Amino acid sequence: MNLNRQIVQMTAEEFKNKIIPFSRKLYPMLFRILKDEEETRDALQDLMVKLWNKRGDLEKCSNQTAYIITVAKNYSFDLLKKKRPVRISEKEKYKILNLEADGVQHEIKEKYEHVHKTINKLPEKYRTIIQLRDIDGFSFDEIKEMTGFEITYLRVILSRARLKVKQEVEKIYDYDKTREITQQIL
Repeated sequence: MNLNRQIVQMTAEEFKNKIIPFSRKLYPMLFRILKDEEETRDALQDLMVKLWNKRGDLEKCSNQTAYIITVAKNYSFDLLKKKRPVRISEKEKYKILNLEADGVQHEIKEKYEHVHKTINKLPEKYRTIIQLRDIDGFSFDEIKEMTGFEITYLRVILSRARLKVKQEVEKIYDYDKTREITQQIL
C-alpha cells in the first residue's frame, strides 16, 4: 500500500525538492501580474498549497514546468478578477512621492511606463515571450518547455518583439522632440 502511494502521489520530500524551488521563478511573473508585493507573496503561498493538493495530477504530468506556470498564471488572473480597489502601501506612496519630486526619476518612470504599455499592446505571442524572457528572466530552455516553441523560433519572436517595442517608443519620443522644436520655433 505504501509503495502504491509513492507511485500515485508525490511525497512531501519530493514536493519540497521539485516544486518549491519554482517559487523563485514564479515570483516575478506573479508580481508583474498582481503589482503588489504582499499580495504576490500571499498568492505564491496559496499557489504552493494548491499545487500540493494537485500533486497527483502534477506527478502524472509530462511537462511539470509548463503545468506549474499555467496554474500560476491562471491563479493570478483569477485573483485579479476578484481584486478589490487598489491599495497603496505607505512604502509605495513614498516611492511615488519621491518619483514625482525628482524630475529625472519622473522622466525615467515615464519611459518605463511607455515601454510597458507598448509591450502590453503587442500580439499575445510576442508579449508572452518578451515578458517571460526580459521581465521574468526565464531561460530559452525554460520558455521552450512552457510554450513548446523551438529555441530558434523563440529568438526570432523575441527579436521582433524587441524591435516593435523600440520602434513604438522611438515614435513617441521622436514626436515629443518634433513637437518641442516646433513650439520653440513658433
